[in-house]
Amino acid sequence: MKKRLILLFLFCMFFGFSGCAEVNRNKPIAKEGKMDLSSWDFSKDGNITLDGEWEFYWKQTNKGIQIDTELGREPKYIYQTIPSNWKGADWFGETLGGFGYATYKLKVLFPKNTPMLAFHNLDLSSAYRLYINGKLVVEQGSFGINPNYFEPSYKSVLMDLEPLSGETEIVYEISNFHYSKGGFWESMEVGERRMLYDKVNRSYQITSFLAGSIFLWALYHLGLFVMRRQDKASLFISLFSLLIVMRLLTIGERNILNIFPNMPMDFLIRLEFATIYIATIVFAYFYRLVFPNTVGKKTMWVLNILITPFLISLFLPVAIFSAQIHFFQIFLILVCVRITIAIIMAYRSDTVGAGLSLIGFSFVFGTVVHDILYQNNIINTMNITPFGFLGFILFQGYILSYGFTRAYLSIEKLKEKLEVSNKELNILKEGLEDIVVERTQELENSKANIERLNEFAKTLNTSLELDSILTKAFHYLNEEVFCDSMILLLVDAENSKLIYHKSVFSPNSGLSLESKLNGMSFSLDSSAGIFYHVYKRNRPFRFAKVWETRLTESNKQFVQMVGKHPGMIIPLSSQGKVIALLALFSEQKGRSFSRSQLQLVENTAENIATAVTNSILVEEMNREKFFAENSRMLMENAKNEVVKLNEFTKKINSESSLSQIIEEMFNYILKTFEIEATLLQLIDTKKNELYTYNTTIPTYATKEQLLFAKSIRVPLNEKGGIIYKTYLRKKALFVPKPPKRYESELDEQIFSQLSLTSFVAVPLVVQNEVIGMAYFTSFQKPLDVTREVLRRISGFCDQIAGAIQNSLLLQITEEERKKSEQAKAEIQKMNEFAKNVNSQNNLENILAEIFGFIRKNYKIEHCVLYFLDKEYNEFRYLNHSGFDLLVDENINYFKSLRFPLREESGFIYKCYKRKRHFYMKHVPKSLPFAIDKQITERSGMNGFLISPLVNNDEVVAMAVYGISDENIQLNTDEVNSIVGVSEHIASAINNHFLLRKIEEEKQRSDSLLLNILPKNVAEELQKKGRVNPVEFENVTLLLTSFPGFSQITGQLTPEELIEGLDLYFSRFDEIIKAQGMEKLRMTGDMYLAAGGLPVGNFTHAVDACLAALQIKDEVMRMIEDFKDIPFRPNGITIAIHSGPVVAGVIGKSKFNYDVWGKTVTQAQAIRRGGVGVPINISQETMEKVKRLFHIGNQRQINTYEGDQVPIYELLSLKPDLSDDTGSIPNEKFGRLYTQQKRGAKILIK
Repeated sequence: MKKRLILLFLFCMFFGFSGCAEVNRNKPIAKEGKMDLSSWDFSKDGNITLDGEWEFYWKQTNKGIQIDTELGREPKYIYQTIPSNWKGADWFGETLGGFGYATYKLKVLFPKNTPMLAFHNLDLSSAYRLYINGKLVVEQGSFGINPNYFEPSYKSVLMDLEPLSGETEIVYEISNFHYSKGGFWESMEVGERRMLYDKVNRSYQITSFLAGSIFLWALYHLGLFVMRRQDKASLFISLFSLLIVMRLLTIGERNILNIFPNMPMDFLIRLEFATIYIATIVFAYFYRLVFPNTVGKKTMWVLNILITPFLISLFLPVAIFSAQIHFFQIFLILVCVRITIAIIMAYRSDTVGAGLSLIGFSFVFGTVVHDILYQNNIINTMNITPFGFLGFILFQGYILSYGFTRAYLSIEKLKEKLEVSNKELNILKEGLEDIVVERTQELENSKANIERLNEFAKTLNTSLELDSILTKAFHYLNEEVFCDSMILLLVDAENSKLIYHKSVFSPNSGLSLESKLNGMSFSLDSSAGIFYHVYKRNRPFRFAKVWETRLTESNKQFVQMVGKHPGMIIPLSSQGKVIALLALFSEQKGRSFSRSQLQLVENTAENIATAVTNSILVEEMNREKFFAENSRMLMENAKNEVVKLNEFTKKINSESSLSQIIEEMFNYILKTFEIEATLLQLIDTKKNELYTYNTTIPTYATKEQLLFAKSIRVPLNEKGGIIYKTYLRKKALFVPKPPKRYESELDEQIFSQLSLTSFVAVPLVVQNEVIGMAYFTSFQKPLDVTREVLRRISGFCDQIAGAIQNSLLLQITEEERKKSEQAKAEIQKMNEFAKNVNSQNNLENILAEIFGFIRKNYKIEHCVLYFLDKEYNEFRYLNHSGFDLLVDENINYFKSLRFPLREESGFIYKCYKRKRHFYMKHVPKSLPFAIDKQITERSGMNGFLISPLVNNDEVVAMAVYGISDENIQLNTDEVNSIVGVSEHIASAINNHFLLRKIEEEKQRSDSLLLNILPKNVAEELQKKGRVNPVEFENVTLLLTSFPGFSQITGQLTPEELIEGLDLYFSRFDEIIKAQGMEKLRMTGDMYLAAGGLPVGNFTHAVDACLAALQIKDEVMRMIEDFKDIPFRPNGITIAIHSGPVVAGVIGKSKFNYDVWGKTVTQAQAIRRGGVGVPINISQETMEKVKRLFHIGNQRQINTYEGDQVPIYELLSLKPDLSDDTGSIPNEKFGRLYTQQKRGAKILIK
């Protein structure tokens, strides 16, 4: 024990010193992105990690930061403590995730004349670039701002730095789209080149030493397993050690990359996680084999279930399974805690090696906790778990050596024992003859005892009475073991008690306890003391002296009766269960029972137990026989009762009249149970109460009692008192006498009004639903109802409940049949009415038909319809019927009446809001709203029915029916029928407005189509759904544009530009339409129209020229008249060209009528080349109009194809064909134009 305490002390000292290693409180750290190393001597002070607050730029690169700085923009950043990761960091209110990229920046002030420096970095997550003073130093992986250009790398870096002095800027660009968290999670270490390289080399050497040591340990244990296959613990510790070696090579400097430099990073991370996952469960299995009593199968089953999700997750992307590491770390700590508990339990049970194993595992547990803190950046040290496992291996080696030593000592001891056994064997051989003689004598004695025991067993089996069995058993034991008294306690397992049965005493005994012990019992628990101890263990108990201090209270009472005599208590067992306890006492002083006597009694107890069991079984059989006989008699009586009840049931089931059924029921109750007063109540489901259907209260009851019995109603709620509770319980209730305190007022009324002394209430239940209640009482004497009678009455009521239910259903069916016939007639009448209404198309005729139907069937003469005007949000007059009886003033009042959708509109508004009708049988003297009062006064009606006319769940109108005859009282069915008829009005009104709206929409659609397309083209499109393209041999195109339009648009707002173009183009539309031309399209400042299509004519060229002259004059006039608008063109340019074109409609949802062909492109060329001249016409157009118009000079322009064509300036109409302006034709022109229009072709001769 002392050695173990010393080892534990050394263990604590080791961790104490290891926790204090490399603590230097004077090392500078970075603050707010700056670090001062000007006073740091790298040669004396050693290496330094650049930990502390770095500037953190989220989703920014170093180049992007430089550009923002050059442009005068201040880039956003925060300070982040290094080492750490950015997952979960707060970036101006945004919580960062694991994926992304960022820039870390630190300004370091190095001392002057620094020695040759180097830096060392473990892996960062997951790719990075390092810049020092703006120069790229190293890149690990492929830094990228998105996953497409990103490649992870988890390699460490050790490399030299260029000479540094003064302020130096260190920048890391880090991106992560691979691991679950990203960032600067390992420190950057800078130091004098030789010292830093030595440190890293030492790290490699330590790792190699640890890996080699653990690997040799694994091989050693693997060899042990090969030599001894039963030792599976050696196999598991070997596998565990190999996994630790693999784990050691995949963390820290990741030395495995030196062995396999081309290993994929994805596989490296999976290997790192797989080693720790599998190692954990293998380690647990090792301890299961070492300490099987403290690490059970259930523990391993739970661990296997918990580790399975982690193993499956290795097949998922790295970002997913690496995010679960926190859950695994919790699981790992729980495994370590469970193993620690198991080792402690083994230590307490003195398991060999448990103490040393506890110390060895403490190394593992402590280093695991340390490394979890390190992996989560809570502490900044290094992975030390391998050191912990090395310590564990050392102690396991010691345990193994200790085991070998113990095995060797055991062999030596066995050898010594074998020698001693050989000597004893020789001695025994010499005295074997004496032993044979002794054993022969013992066998003869045993044979005699067995024969006596057999005789005793035969004697017991000849008797079946328990008292006789006990007497014979006592005589036998008195002779064999000299006992003076015997007491039998039977076990009552159902009640968990020990019950005194009988006691037997010898003639010499001075005890007489039968009267005292009779009725005594003990609870089968610890309070029974020694009796419970014997019963629980099923083993005998022998005592030579009674110790009162150790007895329970019940034991003390028993001892006071029996006396402080030596004795024994024997359990009597049958089929493995204790059925009784047998207590034997000796009253002779100084004498107690010996062990051999106890053994004899035990052998005898088996026979006694068998006899006792047989006796108990016989008693139970006789008792069951008695019960069976009684049950048979009860069954016979019940059979007679059932036969009688079945005959009654057949009789009432043959009846369909409910009154007859109830009368038979009352007679049966009177004859069978002599109960003369019966009351039957049924459920009124609408009012949720019980009402009296019939009663047989005798005639000698008072009138008040009869009236109360017939009129009583029981509400099915708490006010219903005990009857309501009986209804809920669905069980019969017998009240033998009036209660002292009544639960409800109704209970008191029932007892007082009917003068009841007792009564029975039975729910009538059908298919688990109560349909009524039956009450039974007597006015002559109180009822004497036993439990059996109550059961019979309840059973009788169950039988008749079905018949009552069937009769009620029959009545309801008959009533429903009559209603159905009435409804059928009503439906037929309504169908005829609907046919007449649907055959009408005119709203006036439909309303006349509906009003006539209501007048004929319901005698309602007056009806006014008000439709809902959604534009004004009010009801307005639509139609009426029956105004002939009113004066003109009142008729005009109702026609001009408006009902705004507000509370002031009275009942009309309420019906509108509720979408439900309102029926007023009689007009009250006062009404809440003035408008309702005016309506009643002006109409002179005695009653009103207001019905909202609803179509598609929307109120479209209100129908107000006036009832002038006081004798007309509409019932619910009539009101519903009128409301149903009103639905036809709603449909008619809705259809009327829909048709009107459809007609308006059709006219609007046609108008819009005609604005887009020529009339005959639009008609063709409507008929066929398409328009065939048409080639016209000769049409004239007119194009306009405003000179300098581009400059004008640059000076105007969009609103001013649209306003000006709309003003001019609207006037162009009027001129084009007046000249019989077709407007085709507008694009920018270009306006295109055509003459001679879609219907050909002989005047299209003349029409275009006349339109051009009018447009030119109109533009000049508008420029003068509209000086206040911003859009002021410098004039107008018009191009006119004649020739063949193809015309057609394009588009599916938006149609466009347009023309194509060479004529179109040449007309556009004329418009482009005619700048400076108001109206330019082509050679082809000039030939067609030269007899009517004055033509100016000829010029040449280039077409889009590069050809030159002549164009002419159109000046005016010839003087003899126009007025003084030269733009308006005279009568002579008109005659020539008419002839040309008819096809005379006089203008082109």
